Amino acid sequence: MEKEKKLKLINNDLEAFYIPCNRIDADLYEIRAISKQHAIQKFNYILAEGKPHLNPCRRVSLIERQSNIAYKTGEVPNALEIFNRAIDFYDIHDREIISPPNLKLIH
Repeated sequence: MEKEKKLKLINNDLEAFYIPCNRIDADLYEIRAISKQHAIQKFNYILAEGKPHLNPCRRVSLIERQSNIAYKTGEVPNALEIFNRAIDFYDIHDREIISPPNLKLIH
């Protein structure tokens, strides 16, 4: 029977680092209105009322593939600063969201 090989930890002075990796999604909604300003007002009103009938028709995503920054434990910035940085390596996905047709109940 062979002896089990024991692994030795060479360096146990490891520090903790935090690496941000972002994904940002933008949903586009179709709003029928008289003007751009009217569309914005109508959209914001619908959101404020919490009406459930808004469905996105398109989604654009920016997905970070490699990070370019690391933070130590005491250096982790606030949420705004995590997003307010250069993203060098990313993919963009643009896709149309197809909703099922409205079905009507037949009596």
